Amino acid sequence: MEKVANNRVEYFDFLRGIAIIMVVGIHTFIAYPIDTLAGMSSVTVRQLLNCAVPIFLALSGVFCGKKILDTRDSRISFWKRQIPKVYIPAIVWSLPYFAIKLWQLDGAVGLSVLKQVVLLLVCGYSIYYFIALIIQYYLLLPYLQKRKKMWLFVSVVMSMISILVITYGLKLFNVKLPLILYAGPFPVWFVFFMLGVYYSSSSINYKTIHAIVLIILGFVLECIETYWLNVNYGGGYGIKLSAFIYSIGVVMLILTPKLRYAYKSNKLTSIVAYIGSMSFGIYLIHYFVVGVIKFILPIRNWALSWLLVVLCTSAAIAVARKILPMRFNKYLGFL
Repeated sequence: MEKVANNRVEYFDFLRGIAIIMVVGIHTFIAYPIDTLAGMSSVTVRQLLNCAVPIFLALSGVFCGKKILDTRDSRISFWKRQIPKVYIPAIVWSLPYFAIKLWQLDGAVGLSVLKQVVLLLVCGYSIYYFIALIIQYYLLLPYLQKRKKMWLFVSVVMSMISILVITYGLKLFNVKLPLILYAGPFPVWFVFFMLGVYYSSSSINYKTIHAIVLIILGFVLECIETYWLNVNYGGGYGIKLSAFIYSIGVVMLILTPKLRYAYKSNKLTSIVAYIGSMSFGIYLIHYFVVGVIKFILPIRNWALSWLLVVLCTSAAIAVARKILPMRFNKYLGFL
């Protein structure tokens, strides 16, 4: 049975825990030549992780979709409460990047400084595009709730077109864009948030087997597409159309009541759920930890790097929760 503590359902924290562990795995990934056994093995595992961001967005959609935002006051109240909760910690943890960029400018002024200020304010540093992304969904939410079926269809079309442009258009024309510009606009990941919003109040109208078939199909296509992209353009491990098909299947699966009620709490799942309860804080700081570990221990073992970063970030947040005042933890994103 799933436990409920402090208004938190353990199953959903478990999913967050799995998703944030996947995110750390993505950012510690070590690529080997794809035509070797080690390369094919690591790339295959890497493809399983591509559903991490979609899981977070779908869960956000589920919980946000249940909000009653039918009046102006309720909408403003939601935005005032929800947006600072994610935006302020993102700005706090973006400040080191901002300071480094200003230092690298070496006294330059004008447009160069203005560019860095804009990047700071729009969460354009490092991996914080996700904050800009989720804020867009918060702002759109009251309108998405009104015609959910229509928006679900629109979101599928928009996400598929966006990912095709990003995967193939940018590679064919060799266009290099900052992460905030190609991963931050709401149309790219729209389908995953909208799936959560739609099924937050609509009954599940598909069978578990449909989700499983989509997962298997998407994963096989992922492996094929990754190999083709890697051989022809290099890279190709991350977001792409096949990864979105696979991720839609995963999101559909985790939303099914059958899977939720099959969840059993034990020592291992409780640990993962505990990690999930601090997933936002882990997301905010783990990239710093990745850099520190790479500097101190320049290891070429993906599994070891992955484990160390998860353990170090989780321990740091657990300690901060114990010793720092609540308001500090709030601003740091650790609550």
